[in-house]
Amino acid sequence: MDNQEETLVQRAVINEPMYDSKTGEFGKGYSPDNGKTFIVQEGNDGRYYHQGTDSSRISELVFDRFLMKADDGGIWEVTISNDGKLQTKKKESE
Repeated sequence: MDNQEETLVQRAVINEPMYDSKTGEFGKGYSPDNGKTFIVQEGNDGRYYHQGTDSSRISELVFDRFLMKADDGGIWEVTISNDGKLQTKKKESE
């Protein structure tokens, strides 16, 4: 074994059942770093988009409303009126 380098075995983690490292959501997704972190892309309620990795795909979509989280954890619904004015409404916790 002299002068032999160790071979690091890596396995692609793509489209497999997992829990998202950031949100804890269960679904199918991938790992960009060989299993250190997991990003779920599809769950029970449809496709998930992530701001850091899917920004180009998100920008092509048209939405009726957005849900956004404030620094304090409060959830806000953002919509737009017919005259182009943004409207916000705080969502009640479920």
